[in-house]
Amino acid sequence: MSDAIVHLEAGVNDLTQQGKIIDSIDKYYADHCVFTESDGSARTSKRDQRAHLQGFFESLKSFDGATLHGQSTGDDISMSEWTFNMTGGDGDKIVWNEVLVRRWNDGKIVAERYYTS
Repeated sequence: MSDAIVHLEAGVNDLTQQGKIIDSIDKYYADHCVFTESDGSARTSKRDQRAHLQGFFESLKSFDGATLHGQSTGDDISMSEWTFNMTGGDGDKIVWNEVLVRRWNDGKIVAERYYTS
């Protein structure tokens, strides 16, 4: 499945770079996907993650870009390193450096964990 994951990971990352993160959730994530934050808290469905991100993006003044620094794929797993630049509702700049680890099953992401610095 590794070759398929390479293609699927590229699709997710392409939408992310375009700022279409909600679209990537709709297209690539399993309904029961578990999303785990750096602090260990988690959301346990695509629906909950979608609502969480919609609320977050609505709180921003702007999403200013996402830079993909590198990616790696293996058997049913992928990892990507990102910098996200945003402007908060108060006008303050937000910069996230993040590694995303994704677990895949049957062409869908079933788990995603965020490692943020």
